[in-house]
Amino acid sequence: MSILTLRESALTHWPGRKISGLVLFMMWVFSLASNFLSSELIPIATALGWLFVAIELPRLGKKQRPLILILLTAGGLCTLLAWSYGSTESLLELLDEHLKLAMLLTAITFISMAIKPEASTTQKGFKSFISTFLGMHFFSSVANFSSIPVVGDQVMRKGTIDRLSQSILSRGFSLSVLWSPFLSITPLVLEQVPGAEVKSIYPYSIPLAIIGILFTVFEARYRYKSRFNLYQGYPMKLSTLHLPIFLITSVLILTWLFPNTSTVVMVSIVAVLIPLMLITIKEGLSNAGVKTHQHIFTRLSESRTEISLFLSAGLLAASVKACITVGLISLPFTETNATVASTILVAIIAIASLGINQLAVVAIFAGLLADVTTTPTLMAVTYIYATALSMFTSVFSGTNMILRARYSCTTKEILRNQLPFTLIMIPIGISVLFLMESLGVK
Repeated sequence: MSILTLRESALTHWPGRKISGLVLFMMWVFSLASNFLSSELIPIATALGWLFVAIELPRLGKKQRPLILILLTAGGLCTLLAWSYGSTESLLELLDEHLKLAMLLTAITFISMAIKPEASTTQKGFKSFISTFLGMHFFSSVANFSSIPVVGDQVMRKGTIDRLSQSILSRGFSLSVLWSPFLSITPLVLEQVPGAEVKSIYPYSIPLAIIGILFTVFEARYRYKSRFNLYQGYPMKLSTLHLPIFLITSVLILTWLFPNTSTVVMVSIVAVLIPLMLITIKEGLSNAGVKTHQHIFTRLSESRTEISLFLSAGLLAASVKACITVGLISLPFTETNATVASTILVAIIAIASLGINQLAVVAIFAGLLADVTTTPTLMAVTYIYATALSMFTSVFSGTNMILRARYSCTTKEILRNQLPFTLIMIPIGISVLFLMESLGVK
């Protein structure tokens, strides 16, 4: 028996897998309760979150585990350094930095229980491309990374996908992070950038998403003309998009009704309650209970990579802030503006292209600049836009990793398809940042 086979067998029978999903679900319960009942529940939620990371660490992929360990080690060293110079930050304050985001990631997994795409019939060419692209865009706004294999398997031909389908999958998903509260980056920014609000971000992030969509259609029409005219995609029925629209509308309405409640908390409630409610109505209370049990004990642990990444990146971000507080790290500027934002935008894309997860990069930058951020809306748009561009530019991003591993797309092919688009979208984003500054947006 090979070492690889032994490892797979050990991970399959890893005793922690039987309880890790329940541990994560209880973390969600206590974390959510701490926002309404008592802050004294935060230590319990934090302990459960890190217990989940410890249990699932052996089951992380060989490419994810080194990054998590590096973030944890760096966070631990920065913590010890800050404490040695007099920092008063407690261990709990450092460990619960991204607790709300872990709560959110846990909640959004429940959406997959109630959403199922269905195809409609349409003609080839423009109608097929645009309906597949927009369907992918809205479907992925709540289905997260699971939308890529769901749609990708339908547009796959002979074991791979062509460049038009690559654009649909990578850009359809990545551009949705510019506005969807159910994807990680917007909640991350709202939590990490003091003064950032959804209502201030959307007037600039949504137009950037629209520009990206229009340019993708324009590029497909003229760069791949012969393929475009014959393209046969996977147009989704409008009924498939009812749940995403319902979820997002519910969050926006609740945010408007309860402005003092965190958007992350609102999303965490809606993402669990609405899918469970719909399943109960459609299939009955008994079947809903069975599905919920299966989800908690079987599928919930599959979010191990994202949870581990956010909690470890949060530890590093918090420890870096502690080092700044005691004067160990000094920044080259004392306020933010369009020039600083543009520099950060390019830096995030460049670092993510080297293989560092873009969400971890944003978390670190946001933590590093938290005390000098004088333009929260400007910086929030920067972080969100940089994440979107990194997702379809970096060959190491989750979207492109799926394209390479599942559909045999080559690195060269991905770069050839995505890099020209990115080189155009970067100046557009920078122009928007300077436009915001000229309009007096803070």
